[in-house]
Amino acid sequence: MDEKVLEVKNLCTSFFTEGGEVKAVDDVSFCAYAGKTLGIVGESGCGKSVTSLSIMRLIPEPPGRIRSGQVLYQGRDLLTLGTSEMRAIRGNEISMIFQEPMTSLNPVFTIGYQVSEAIRLHQGLSWKDAYSRSVEMFELVGIPSPSKRVHEYPHQLSGGMRQRVMIAMALSCDPKVLIADEPTTALDVTIQAQILDLLRDLQQKVGMALVLITHDLGVVAEVCDEVVVMYAGRVVEQGGVREIFKNPKMPYTRGLLRSTPTLATDSIGHIRRDRLETIPGIVPNLLSLPEGCRFQERCSHVLDVCKGVEPELREVGEEAPRAHLIRCARDI
Repeated sequence: MDEKVLEVKNLCTSFFTEGGEVKAVDDVSFCAYAGKTLGIVGESGCGKSVTSLSIMRLIPEPPGRIRSGQVLYQGRDLLTLGTSEMRAIRGNEISMIFQEPMTSLNPVFTIGYQVSEAIRLHQGLSWKDAYSRSVEMFELVGIPSPSKRVHEYPHQLSGGMRQRVMIAMALSCDPKVLIADEPTTALDVTIQAQILDLLRDLQQKVGMALVLITHDLGVVAEVCDEVVVMYAGRVVEQGGVREIFKNPKMPYTRGLLRSTPTLATDSIGHIRRDRLETIPGIVPNLLSLPEGCRFQERCSHVLDVCKGVEPELREVGEEAPRAHLIRCARDI
């Protein structure tokens, strides 16, 4: 059996606005396992990043608030810990790579100082030892001339190098869980591949659980073991990556897969440029969700029952090692 490192149970996070309560994350549950990668996918605004920030207890209060649920790590519910206890875990045992490294790194400090500061905070090392550890981490993540780079500032690095610095910082304390929120956003294709290969290699070396948040299904197919598909704050499908890609059940998941670019050839070997399909309509306003299924207004298979009662997340078939779950009223 795989070792369960992190378990999110019935997590609900809301933002309170002048227009009312926005349920950004609504009853979300999943598990992350040591040495495995869990992908969380969905359109912008579906609740992926808010889920990760809730796990890290980084939701700004106000206007946000974690309403209910549990985030279990090594038998402890992170949502019940005091501020100092959570600070000792955040960045040390559970680390996070944020979407845009340029906004995550302080422009007035060298990258070596910033990584070393994190190491000193959590590991209690001297500045000299922390800098040595920083150089080791820079070398590990493939930054050339690491002993020189530690004295450079964020603006002196390319986007790919800054992302490597963020990975080095996140891994510097040997975390058990790494949450990567769109780690390849705004990077060119070759750098994206390098970053993904790096994360995969480092995961194999240290055996950490990786939670990868992305909208790129190509990335998910390449690196993930299990997938959680979110829509309008809800989990709508969940299962092993091969099962989800081979046999998607939820109409929304099928729409996402059909809208992904693919390479195909005709009978004589020429590349065929098929027109991409799109999902009609837009994500519903979380302040005025429709009764019943949240995807009903965009679904080509909608039934009368879909407009009255929101379906529960249910198991369809058997899949090893985890079940295939969907939130759909249709008989698949």
